[in-house]
Amino acid sequence: MEYKQVNGNIVCYRNGSEIVYAPETEQFIDDEQIPWLETDKTIVRLPDYSFVFNDDPKILKSIKTQKLEELENAFDVCVGGAFVCSQGWPMQFNRSDTLAVEGAIQLLKYQNNHTGYLTDADDETHYGIPIEIMEAVKLEMLQAYARCHAHKQELRKIINSAQSKEELAEITISWPV
Repeated sequence: MEYKQVNGNIVCYRNGSEIVYAPETEQFIDDEQIPWLETDKTIVRLPDYSFVFNDDPKILKSIKTQKLEELENAFDVCVGGAFVCSQGWPMQFNRSDTLAVEGAIQLLKYQNNHTGYLTDADDETHYGIPIEIMEAVKLEMLQAYARCHAHKQELRKIINSAQSKEELAEITISWPV
């Protein structure tokens, strides 16, 4: 059997025919109720099948995979955002932003400079920032990223431990930053 999602429905392919499960109605075609199916103006007999949606591990795995993809996308949005740092500026905190701040700090130290600048999430540049303050802001950026990552891992664990589509449907993917 091969499973995939088509227009919000789980479709089971067996011997070239489709058996459709519609999550919104929680129904699928029962061979005893509808022994014939019209597809593309051709009448075909549905093959025998016996599975219950909630017990089918392939379908549950497919829904979990979809939920995990949703989680990854939400995480990317979270770390692509900004938080207000201790200096009162909105700072982005994804990996590249954090590495840029780290690189600027290292360059200042190499050049024996004691102040630098930071550009915030609104593209406003703040000049004359002591290295110590830059390091503190970098630490806050790392902490913001770590909070988002820890929350993602917590949600991943919950998704992977779900035993039914109902449990998966109850999982809300969101981030407080």
